[in-house]
Amino acid sequence: MQSAPLLHPAHLTAEQLARYHADGFLIVEDYFSDADLAPVIREVEGQVDRLAERLHAAGRIPHTCAGLGFQERLTALTRLFPGAATLIHIEGVLGPALAELWSSPRLLDLMEQILGGDVAGHPVWNLRSKTPLNPLATVPWHQDTAYLAAGNEQVFQPTAWIPLVDVDQSMGTLQVLKGSHRAGRVSRHHLERKGANNASWYLQIDPADLPAGEQVVCHMKKGSFLLLNQLVVHRSTENTTDRIRWSVDLRFQNPAQPTGFDAIKPLILLRKAADPSYRPDWSSWAAVDRVALANSKQDDPFAAHVDGPWLDRWVTEG
Repeated sequence: MQSAPLLHPAHLTAEQLARYHADGFLIVEDYFSDADLAPVIREVEGQVDRLAERLHAAGRIPHTCAGLGFQERLTALTRLFPGAATLIHIEGVLGPALAELWSSPRLLDLMEQILGGDVAGHPVWNLRSKTPLNPLATVPWHQDTAYLAAGNEQVFQPTAWIPLVDVDQSMGTLQVLKGSHRAGRVSRHHLERKGANNASWYLQIDPADLPAGEQVVCHMKKGSFLLLNQLVVHRSTENTTDRIRWSVDLRFQNPAQPTGFDAIKPLILLRKAADPSYRPDWSSWAAVDRVALANSKQDDPFAAHVDGPWLDRWVTEG
């Protein structure tokens, strides 16, 4: 019987840390065990099931596609109701399993090493369901900080992008421009809304405005994660397989600094370096609905539409 691979130590080596700061990204392999990720996967399956039941009860779909697996069911639901995958993405339901992963001691140990003290969770986190051949799951070249309020470009906000399945180029894994964060500024972005992506809420950088950098495709196994700098340019291309590329991205920062999203929702303190007994209060934080505050009010509870402060910023600046 083949033994499971040993997990990566909680902390980065000096070489890994230097590479992260130099390149703007780092793939950390074998960091999470199957046992770490299984509760999150079950939680996501529950979200998909509840959405299917709601759509069926409202007469939007003829059946719930019950019996299909983690990497197939949402695709089938999206064929019946084209906005299903978008609804999973924007509803922003932070369940206890994902909260536990976000505040897991090993991950906070690593973030404390990078941030050098207390660790907070940013209000922007995402569950991403990249269904096959879905234009609204294909994200153009951008920097994460472009989605925040102007003036927050220098706030250090490392992100852990965690795939829940094995990912490669055919599944539309992330691609990064190596070293593209070094200029220390936000490139000119504009709204992607055009053509097939007319409903898109994404920002993009035009090819002529892309900073220099080697393009790296991040092939990753389940259990690994991609550590990103908030200024590194990255994208994800189309998923050409018949399976869903599920992932979550969790952002961290020093709690004393602004989030760039303060008008929508506060950050959550995840760790006090001086108080080993501290535990975050997830119940009160999760009760603040960032989606309802950021999005326009919709008469249709199944409207797969996204608004946010970045739209106004880049209409003006872009």
